[in-house]
This record gives sequence, C-alpha cells and structure tokens, in this order.
Amino acid sequence: MSGAPTAESQIVFLKKIQTLFDDSSFNATYKYALLITLTDLAIEHGNDSGNPLELKGELIATRFAEIYWPQIKQYSTGISGTTSGVLSQNKGGQAEIITTLLGIQDKLGLHDFSKVIGHTLWQKKINTITRNIWENPVFYLQDDSNQFLYTYAKDRSQLTLTSEAAYCLRQFSEYIIQYAKQGWVEHIKANKRNQPIIGPKDDLESFLFGSNRAELTKLTPYLIDQQNGQCFYCSKSVIKTSDVDHFIPWKKYPRDIAQNLVLSCPGCNRSKSDMLAAKIHLQKWVAEILPNDERSSFIASQGFISDQACSTKVAHWAYQNAATAQANAWVKAKSTEVIGVEFVGVVGMR
Repeated sequence: MSGAPTAESQIVFLKKIQTLFDDSSFNATYKYALLITLTDLAIEHGNDSGNPLELKGELIATRFAEIYWPQIKQYSTGISGTTSGVLSQNKGGQAEIITTLLGIQDKLGLHDFSKVIGHTLWQKKINTITRNIWENPVFYLQDDSNQFLYTYAKDRSQLTLTSEAAYCLRQFSEYIIQYAKQGWVEHIKANKRNQPIIGPKDDLESFLFGSNRAELTKLTPYLIDQQNGQCFYCSKSVIKTSDVDHFIPWKKYPRDIAQNLVLSCPGCNRSKSDMLAAKIHLQKWVAEILPNDERSSFIASQGFISDQACSTKVAHWAYQNAATAQANAWVKAKSTEVIGVEFVGVVGMR
C-alpha cells in the first residue's frame, strides 16, 4: 500500500483503538506503554507515505523502558496516613519491567536513563526487557486474528506497524497518547495495592508523565550563558527570571530532548503555551540550536537524551501536520500566523 489510508479506513482504525481503551481486562499498564511507545516511534521513524513501518525489537524495548524509568521512583504525597513507595503497575505482583529497572538502578547507582543505556549492563538486560514486552503487551494488545496495529517476529527481532497504524499513529498522536495516559492513571488509581501510597492525592499524571521541572531548571545557568542572557523568542533579559521551554510543545511530543530545550522569559513561555512557534523562531532554532553539538553534548552530560536526527524528524512531523491543518503558529503575545508548507521546508530533513 502507498498513499494515505482513506478517510473511512482512518475512522475504522480509531474505532479499533477506542475498543482497546474500553477493554477492562488490562491487568498491567504494559498495553498503555506499548501504545505510547509505538506512537512515539511512528513519529520519529515513520512518514506519511502510507507504507508499513518496521521497528527493531531493541528500539521498542529501549523506548518502552524510558517511559517506565521515571516511575521507579518512590511516590509520596506527604499526606498524613499515607506511605511512600514505588507504585504498583500490575494487579498481581509488581510488573517485571519495574523490577528489572530497579535492579539496574541499584546495581549501577545511576539515575539518568541516558547514562544507563550506555552501560554494558544495559546490553545484557535489553534481551530480558524485549522478551517481557513480546510475551505480554505485544502478544495481548490485539487479537491475532485482527492484527490491525502490527505484525511481529516471534524471535523478537522486529515488529512491523501496518500501513494504517504507521499513518494514523502519526496523525492522531495527541489523542492516542493522552487517552493512553488517562487509562494508565486510572489503572494505577484502581489498584488496591497503591491505595496506601496515593490516598486522596490527584497529581498522578504529572508524576508519571510530566517533564521534570527541577531537572530542567539545573540547565538554566548554562542556557543563560549560551543565549547571552536573552529569551530565545523575544531577546529580553532572562538573567533574573526564566523558564526552560520545549520548542516543539510537550503536549505534542512529551520528551525532554536536548535539542528541543530553549530558555524563554516567563511571558513568552505562557503566551506560546502549546502552540508551535512562528517561522522566524523556527528558522532561528534550525540555524542556532539544532546543529549546536557543543550545547547538546553539555545538556546530554546532565542526564538528558540528545538526538539531533530525532529532533529534526519530530519538528518535520509537527509542522507538516500543522500545515495540513492550516494551524496557527505563535509569533508573540496576541500575534499568530498561519502555518504553510514553507515551514516544513525550513526544517528540511537532515
């Protein structure tokens, strides 16, 4: 198959996804994690050609583990009558992925996932994680008689997204990821093993999936120096007060990647919110931020993922979708412009 699936095929695909979310038989959070993983990888490695997309087993396992890594921290509400602890991701015993990752962290004493995946121990554990994924969510997420999402190699070497899935996961990513996160949060809330830890607190989504603002803040002194003390967008001074902003908004692509982080004044950060930036800002990002290896290397040394190719691909995807929808881009407070195909040309494909 080549070319976009028909409108009817896309609707059928979304209905099937909805059916998955409505399935109450999820015993663990693995299925949600796999959907998020495949959606992210479709954005980063796919295109809108309408062709199937092959994904290596190790690639899937690494991203799957990255999603769970922040969740091996102990959760504490600080509310009287609750305890602190690692949230249970399984209705039975703790999910194997959590146990495996805790074991890796205990043995290495590392807290940054970007450093863990560069260690020799990770190469020894990746096969265990891949096996765990194949035996659980890969096998159980869809019915084998209706493989509308993917086909998979039994030797765990790769998984192939169907034509419809490769296209629709990219087009409807925000809906699919947010729905998966909501289901994940509800699953953890409903787990009786978590009740003594959670209590009445309701900030689980930010704990499970939110950007770590404290970790981002530690980049501020370096970014102030890199940006000559100026806001990336309006050039006003950020020496006294600043925010670390995701150039491609977190809502569209929720990962802290080095190339996607810029320093902004609070006013621009609040005004831009979840919008894509205007062409003038995109041109600046492509020219000054994306190719700056020294900057990216420093941010990576602080425990963040650095991936120029991935950042380029994500930006291309985000602006291409926005151009198709004729969405507005943020220029400055109370000022926008329509995103056209020329924005996509600015990003290019490196």
